[in-house]
Amino acid sequence: MTQYVWSEDCSEAVEMDDAWVILHPGQFTVTKVNETGGLCWNLLREPSSPDTLTAALLSSYAITAEEAQADVEAFLSQMREIGLIRDAG
Repeated sequence: MTQYVWSEDCSEAVEMDDAWVILHPGQFTVTKVNETGGLCWNLLREPSSPDTLTAALLSSYAITAEEAQADVEAFLSQMREIGLIRDAG
């Protein structure tokens, strides 16, 4: 299964008011994610699979497996699209 990790030039993330702000100095961008996105972001410090992220959401929030999987898929898609994560392989 594919694993993902932070892009090399993403170095800063700050929690602010139930949200996370991720700095991407290489592209001069700032991205804001919600609390669940922040949890996923922190796990992606190390190579992580979508299943690992989904399990983390299920253990942290009162949501269904389908909701967790959909949230993880959307998060990973958006983070790949803007260059904040990459394939760990």
